[in-house]
Amino acid sequence: MIRSRNNPQVRTIRRLRSAHGRRNAELLLLEGPHLAAAAAEAGLTLRHLLVTPDFQSRHGDLVDHIEHESGARAAVIDPQRLREQADADAPQGIAAVAESPGTWKTAGSTTALLDPGLHLYADGIQDPGNLGAMARSAEAAGAVSLLLSPGTARPGHPRALRASAGSLLRIPLCTDVDVDRLPSDIRLLALTPHPPDHGRVATATLFSDDRVPSGLVPTDPILLAVGSESRGLSPALLARADLLLAIPIAPAVESLNATVAASLALFELRRLLELAQPSRR
Repeated sequence: MIRSRNNPQVRTIRRLRSAHGRRNAELLLLEGPHLAAAAAEAGLTLRHLLVTPDFQSRHGDLVDHIEHESGARAAVIDPQRLREQADADAPQGIAAVAESPGTWKTAGSTTALLDPGLHLYADGIQDPGNLGAMARSAEAAGAVSLLLSPGTARPGHPRALRASAGSLLRIPLCTDVDVDRLPSDIRLLALTPHPPDHGRVATATLFSDDRVPSGLVPTDPILLAVGSESRGLSPALLARADLLLAIPIAPAVESLNATVAASLALFELRRLLELAQPSRR
């Protein structure tokens, strides 16, 4: 049983709790049975798999499943050692260290290439929990990929991974995507609480009828951009937008939580685009 704070696996987990450690290691700290199983089932390479004696005895079948799917062998760790290193407030007796998914890319100086379908662009979302929840909604709504602007929370943050419930391990993702690196052939939809009525960009209100917003074709790459609650979308993105979208809310409420707004818009756009398919007319 692992008891020492200086054990190499314990030290790895400790490093992954800091942003600096995650940047240098390019590894993910996955806490809890759901994330560990999701990583194994997604084909990620597990460097370490740690379980407490109690978890091993109560969930032996799950540990066997994770070992079988990943090829990793579980090491038993003292519960106190695991609690000391955990990022979660309530550790669940199992943690894994995995290599990042092969579907994660960094845009850098390369223009992002988007397949046909609906994509989500997180613009300056700084709360890791919001980012993870957005990824979960994006996958649930059938989004093709998730793009992150520079300055957005990192997808490898333990809180983002937990909030995503495994979605960040599965959905194709590209980080550090500047607005000027977005492809010219996309339709860029900017979700904003109060679209300005200046005539330059078309505006539409979701949930108003069953018509697809002007100019949207289901077979085109469509990018829904969502900004942070405090700052909203960047001026550069608003200037690049083809369409400004709004969700109707009661006058007393200034805006929705960014994750809630993204979720509502994704599912409504999916519904409208499905209605617009020729076979559904």
